Amino acid sequence: MKRCRLCTIAILVIFQCIINNLLLASESKIPESMTGEIHGSVIDETTKRPLPAVNIMIEGTQMGAASDMEGRFVIQYVPIGSYNLRFRMMGYEMRIVSNVPVTPKRTSRVDIELKPTVVETEGVVVTAGYFHEAKDAVISNRSMDFEEIRSDPGSAEDVQRVVQALPSVVSGADQDNEIIVRGGMPGENLFVMDNIEIPNPNHFGYQGTGGGPINMVNTYFVRKVDFYAGAFPARYGDKASSVMDISLRDGNREEYAGQLYLGMSGAGAMAEGPIAKGKGAWIVSARKSFLDLIISSTGLTAVPRYYSLQGKATYDFTSNQQLIVNGIFGDDDITIEDDNGGYSRGAENVHAQSYQYATGATLRSLFSNNGIGLLTASQTLNNWDIYVYDDHDRPYYTNLSDEIERTLKYDYTLLPNQKFEINSGVGYKAVLFKHDEWAEADTIYIYANSGQSPQTIGIAETYPEWHVLKNEHSYKLSAYASGKYHPIPQVTLTAGLRCDYFKYIDKNAIDPRVGISYQLNDKIAFNLAAGQQSQSPAYIEVTASPKNNDLDYKKTSQIIGGFEFLPREDTKATVELFYKDYRHVPIDTAWTTPDPYDRSAGRMISEGKGFAKGVEFFIQKKMSHNFHFTISYAYSISKGYDPRLHQYYNWDYDYRHMFTFISGVRLNFYKHHWYQKFKKTWIDDVFGWILPMGDQNDISLRWRYLGGRPNTERTYIPQFRYWITETNRPFNTERYPEYFRIDLRIDSRYMFNGWTMVTYFDLMNVFNRDNVWGYSYKDNGTVDEILQWKVFPVGGVAIEF
Repeated sequence: MKRCRLCTIAILVIFQCIINNLLLASESKIPESMTGEIHGSVIDETTKRPLPAVNIMIEGTQMGAASDMEGRFVIQYVPIGSYNLRFRMMGYEMRIVSNVPVTPKRTSRVDIELKPTVVETEGVVVTAGYFHEAKDAVISNRSMDFEEIRSDPGSAEDVQRVVQALPSVVSGADQDNEIIVRGGMPGENLFVMDNIEIPNPNHFGYQGTGGGPINMVNTYFVRKVDFYAGAFPARYGDKASSVMDISLRDGNREEYAGQLYLGMSGAGAMAEGPIAKGKGAWIVSARKSFLDLIISSTGLTAVPRYYSLQGKATYDFTSNQQLIVNGIFGDDDITIEDDNGGYSRGAENVHAQSYQYATGATLRSLFSNNGIGLLTASQTLNNWDIYVYDDHDRPYYTNLSDEIERTLKYDYTLLPNQKFEINSGVGYKAVLFKHDEWAEADTIYIYANSGQSPQTIGIAETYPEWHVLKNEHSYKLSAYASGKYHPIPQVTLTAGLRCDYFKYIDKNAIDPRVGISYQLNDKIAFNLAAGQQSQSPAYIEVTASPKNNDLDYKKTSQIIGGFEFLPREDTKATVELFYKDYRHVPIDTAWTTPDPYDRSAGRMISEGKGFAKGVEFFIQKKMSHNFHFTISYAYSISKGYDPRLHQYYNWDYDYRHMFTFISGVRLNFYKHHWYQKFKKTWIDDVFGWILPMGDQNDISLRWRYLGGRPNTERTYIPQFRYWITETNRPFNTERYPEYFRIDLRIDSRYMFNGWTMVTYFDLMNVFNRDNVWGYSYKDNGTVDEILQWKVFPVGGVAIEF
């Protein structure tokens, strides 16, 4: 039986190659200098085994290929342009990969995974089409490829900023790419890069959170990003809200290639090539900020200086065993003086240095035809050196911290038959955190007057010096098991259980998760998921006070339900309802007392609670017929409990209304005779690279609206020259002005023989609107607005060779 199957596959491969060669012969009139090639591979999404005899067709043409016994395929003599590729194989979802660029005498790569399906029944045909679900997701997920990330307007090629277009996601400020999901808080998103968990993947990352101004991950390394906005699979844990799982592409196994680029993330270079005649591949990049080289002489402050290195190597020991090695490193330095841009978060002057890295290796082993194991060892480090000082150069806060995680984990997937899938895993994480955090003693004085030269006449309150000096070693344990079952082809049932333990606080968490997906017909599906997610307290929280080792896991219990509708292959719409309950949220003890002058000296307790609920609408048309758009809207309410007044209040990220519209068109000038004539003129020689007059041009727009973010009104006490929240004043009864921003982006691709140049111009906040991030409360009783980005032009260029 096995021999017959192999013979059938071999016949199909040979037949497809013959047909493909005949088609190529019929299109031989196209000059070879105006064609490129598409190479790629197709594997099973679950077992990662290569899939032979997959039929690959280029939409709108008669060109195609079939994958060989190793899952690889080649399509030659493809005319220049951008194409959509259709992948078909019996027993797998049909899938379309959109927006694949082909340039003269260059090779474009498309490596994809196909999702196996249960045998179809009459009347119900399940296809992925343009939309690929994140692995094991039931609901609230999105999967994005490189081209979607690179060309997104207003995101500056930052993977974290791209997902902020989703209805479930917001960010605190333009200066911060933090992912905040469904009324949650900073630091609740899990980052995974090729099975390596990274605490914070950003330059100038904020300690205890996952955000920062600039993401370190090189966008040109990214193959796809899977984002889960809630009810995520049991293999992910220790985070309360969401998961961003970044899959990096492999290097070129066939030839050496390179790239030079310049953009918001810096200037840099990338190179890649084969290892041992195609048994593996490597890819490396280096980037450095350049703004400091350009504008430091102008006297402007807050000029960031940073650089990053990233690399990946893969090697196939056998057809069933592969080694994957990854590494990323970043170094940062910034000085902020007299800041009104929000970068220093209200401090007068800040000098901050930091560095961070993540490195690891994964051994991927395939067992028989129905199992796969991933053994991963990794280490991450984050270092912060922060020095905050006043106008007389006297420090009043310093922080020198190291946080290291060394992880060893094993994940195993088994497919007993077509209806069942079982996933399980265990993990051990050794953690080391060194914290040297200091704040000077503080005094609230009583003043005789509040004029220009106030005179002190007494002391109202004194606060002792606060100093944390910790060098702690601890560990975390994790284990999970989950299953997926198809009782009938239209129904998918999932269930999972995860256990986590943190030795330092001597607490554990047990999180059950369940889900169901019902395919009503070939266009409509109903999805429902529920479960609990738990998150251990941040290291900076547990060391802030000697008593903080009694903190508990923060817990969210979620239930999400909704429908998804595919009116056509390239368009998808979803509507979802969610409820999210928070328990054991760590809060400062000063928040629990009515005394406005109380300070907790770092002491926190796990007694916070709250909830979020809402409805989300999302519709997306992928790039096809030279047009794409996304519309998302969410209405949500998020509230926390105020232990002072024993009532609920609007939580910090309760925007209520969130709306995003993104749209873009593609102009293929290379197809027109007038453009070919224009390219021969002196105007094109001089100005062509500046004007949106490339061979291919994308013009896109993003419009983002957020309701006003809540804030608490403060009262100025003149005799103390001090701002307080009055004893009986509820939290967050006021709101900042509404947020409104329009971004415009133009991408131009210039095609040459053997190399390509891609330029972009991204104009953020086109109308220069004053979007308020917060208020700065001055000692003299005045209040200044802290604004987010004004009009912000960003440009970039990449040369691929």
